[in-house]
This record gives sequence, C-alpha cells and structure tokens, in this order.
Amino acid sequence: MNKTEIEENFQYQYIDSPALLEDLLSHLHPQHTVALDTEADSFHHYRPKVCLIQLSFDNKTYIVDPLAPVDTPALLTALANKELIIHDAGYDLRMLGGDYGFKPKNGVFDTMLAAALTGMKNVGLSALLEHVLDLKVAKHNQKADWSKRPLPEHLLQYAAEDTVSLMHIKSYLADRLNELGRTDWHTESCIAAVEAAQTSKETVAPDNEWRIKGTGTLSFKEMAFLQKMWYWRENIAKETNIAPFMICRNEEMIKLAQWAARRKKPIESESKFPIHHKFNKRKALLKALREAQALGPDQWPGPRKSDPSKRLSNTTRNTVNELKAECETIAAEHDLPLNLIASRAALTHIVLDNATTLEKIRKKGLLLNWQANLLLPAIQKVLSHNAPHKGVA
Repeated sequence: MNKTEIEENFQYQYIDSPALLEDLLSHLHPQHTVALDTEADSFHHYRPKVCLIQLSFDNKTYIVDPLAPVDTPALLTALANKELIIHDAGYDLRMLGGDYGFKPKNGVFDTMLAAALTGMKNVGLSALLEHVLDLKVAKHNQKADWSKRPLPEHLLQYAAEDTVSLMHIKSYLADRLNELGRTDWHTESCIAAVEAAQTSKETVAPDNEWRIKGTGTLSFKEMAFLQKMWYWRENIAKETNIAPFMICRNEEMIKLAQWAARRKKPIESESKFPIHHKFNKRKALLKALREAQALGPDQWPGPRKSDPSKRLSNTTRNTVNELKAECETIAAEHDLPLNLIASRAALTHIVLDNATTLEKIRKKGLLLNWQANLLLPAIQKVLSHNAPHKGVA
C-alpha cells in the first residue's frame, strides 16, 4: 500500500459500547498480528491512566475508549495472544500493565528499536512515517488531555493515525533487519523491553526525590526553600490529581527559592513574589516558605549523598574510559550509537566484575546476548592488560 492508498482508505471506528466491543472482538479473534498504541493523560494528571487504545489490523483501525462502559480486560486478554506491533513499546506496556496487569504472550515488534538497529538516526514515529511511507504527520496534539469527553474529531483522527501505518513500517524494517543480519538482535531486544516494562521503577530515596533539574548551582539555604516548596507542590498534586508542573513549574520554584533565601525580613505575603503565577493553596505555600526561613544552617539539606561503593578509583575510571573508546569503535563500524549496545554503567560493572567471558556477562545480566557477543573482543582486549579493579577511591 502506498501513501495515496493509505490516505484514501484511512478510516476508523470508535468503540465506546459493549456491543461495538463485541463486534471488534469477533474481528480480532482470527488475527495473528495487531498494531497497537495508547493515549494517556500523564501530561495533565498526577496519577495517569490509559484513555484510549488504538488497534489496526486487516486494513481497519479501531479506537477503544476504556473510560466508556466497555470490557477492557476482555479486549486485553485477546490482545495478549497476538503479536503486537508497537512504537516504543515500553511506555504503552507500562501503562497497560499498571492499569490492567497486561503482558503480551506472543511477542512484540518494537518499530523504534527496529529503526535504531537498522542504523536510522531519527527513530521517532513521525520520522519513520516520512522515511518509509512519505507521510507527514504533525505531532502537535501529544499534550492533549485525553481524559476529557467527548473527544473532538481532530484528536480521534490524530490518535488513529499512529497505528494505521505500523504494519507497513514493520514490513520495511523487518526486511532491513534481515538484510543486515540483525533480526535476532531485535527479537532479543524486544523481549528485554517487554520484561523491563513489567518491572516497577525503583523508589527514589527521600533525600533525592525533591532534587529537581537545575538545582546544581543552588546554595544549601536556597535548597532548603526548594525542598519545602517541592513537598508543598507534591501534596497538592496528590490531593487534586493534577500534574505537578501545572501547579508550579520547576524553574518558577527555583526562582522563588533564590528570592526567598535573599530576604532578611519574614515572608508575610505572596504579593511580592518575583514570579507571576496564580498559585493554588497560597496559605500552604506561605507556610512552607516560612518553615524554610525558620531553619538554621544545620537543618539545611546538604549535597546529594552518594554511594561510597560506587566511587571509582582513577585507575578503574581510566579502564572504563578505555573500554568505552574501544566499544565506540565497534559501534561506529556497525553504524549504531554506543548507548544502543551498552551503557556506561554496564561497562563499569564489566570492569569491576572483570567479566571477560560470555558466561560471566550473561550471569551478571550486564548485556544482552547479541551485545555481549559484539563487544566481547573489546572487553577481553582491554581487561587482559588491566588488573581486576575494586573500584573504590
């Protein structure tokens, strides 16, 4: 199917009732492969949820509304047994897993991973649509509030566009992977992505959870104000289910912290705040700023605490840098970015563990099999003339 045929034949069905879902399930039953996408309201709410599930198969596209009275678990039970084509599968699978416990059982073809493994530099869906199908799709609706009902036609059209062409993109990328001999690389990477999506994110330590981006130059006194404001904002976000940035942006809190730290007099009113913002819970904000103002230097938060076990000696750091340089050469030879093959953290653990065999690398779970096979010559070369490292400075 070419660009013209896709545009002329494009249509979708909106599924928002039990009868319509039942009809969809009857059409879905014989299918082996389904293109899948979701829309969530994470940009607008503290606790995001899946708001739409888009499906394309057999030249048809469906938009299922899980906020309507439909049996979403029944749909997901059916989808779990299909091969799914998803662009950047991790996000969609985490959302569906968190809301419904969903886990695919018949494989996922991640088009973003496939594009990256074929050497494409821009792996966004818009870039793929243009590169593969000469389709230009604007992505200006990504920040829409998908939880609002009814959804306007232009948003439904936008939502449906993502899956309608994934079948054709998959076909193109599967051929390219086969030509490059990287099909197994992609399969293993997709399996790892599915497993990673099922793993809960690590809990951030209380000392670090409030340390937002841009605080590196703040004084300890300024950080005391920022810490109090962060918890003020977090409490409101939890109570109201509003995204934190919609209450007060990070840069606004930093500016306010710097202003408050310079004041000599007690903070009595928000009227003199250096930023123009319609604050929620103003009394609570004033209370937070006053609490910070009352703290003594011994109560100000200090620098981020680091794990002593992760401090590398100069010798270890030099070995990691040497290994990274060797691996970058291999990555360049395959026209791939190094971060697709190995992270610096993985290379550091390889050095610290003196993991010079495939068995040891696999046992430690440091790299996927294809990554380990690709980098093993560099690993053995570098570590063969470097003594094992304990790593602590």
